[in-house]
Amino acid sequence: MRVFLFTTLLLISGKLLGQVANPEFTAVAKKYEAGKYESALETVEALIDNDNHKKKPEPYLWASMCLYELSKSDNLKIQELYKNALKDALKYAGKAFDKDKNGNIVANNQEYFKTMRKEGLAYAQQFMKENNVRKAQYTYKQLVEFLPDDAHILFIKGVSDLRLSNANDAERDIKASFPVLEQTYRNLDYQPDPQVTPILKEELTFYLDHLIQSNYLDSARTVGMAARIIFPLDDTIKTKLAELK
Repeated sequence: MRVFLFTTLLLISGKLLGQVANPEFTAVAKKYEAGKYESALETVEALIDNDNHKKKPEPYLWASMCLYELSKSDNLKIQELYKNALKDALKYAGKAFDKDKNGNIVANNQEYFKTMRKEGLAYAQQFMKENNVRKAQYTYKQLVEFLPDDAHILFIKGVSDLRLSNANDAERDIKASFPVLEQTYRNLDYQPDPQVTPILKEELTFYLDHLIQSNYLDSARTVGMAARIIFPLDDTIKTKLAELK
């Protein structure tokens, strides 16, 4: 489903919702709405190279949107020309977030960033199935760029760093995210995300095994008890914790 974003930019039913900050954005919006994603992307890339626009978040989010649409194309020529379209869409989403100093663009386009989260997680999992941890870790890193407060993704990214022996990055991200996860799952009203929860369980189990194998048994007990809160019905975690007592 096409995501209709940028309430300050897009033309719907012939009416502009909000103020157009620059006529170049109107041109991009028209091309995007017409399904001319390559042409829209070329226009956006020119804006990004322009000193008057390169510090604004809008061109980067437009670029992300165009690349995401191109990533879904069934056209073989498009697939060949834009082999890394989804990867680049994630990159530009991160740049848009970084340049959105007042937070308006992100706030007005939450659905698109949710889409990027979903697509990015699926993309990373493809790499994990291929045992390509490095590319998966890079994808998680891209997600963190525009989801810095997402404890699930930060923890998963941290464990992927651990898999790659990036100890400092792993410790930093796990330390920042794991207490948040524990507190989140203590809330009985919390509804787990069906996409990210299976990934979290796999990475949490890996982390627990790493602590046990490294003989950090006190830490393993602490993590294991928290893991029981997060996944109270998981027999594997229950067994591992019982063996630590």
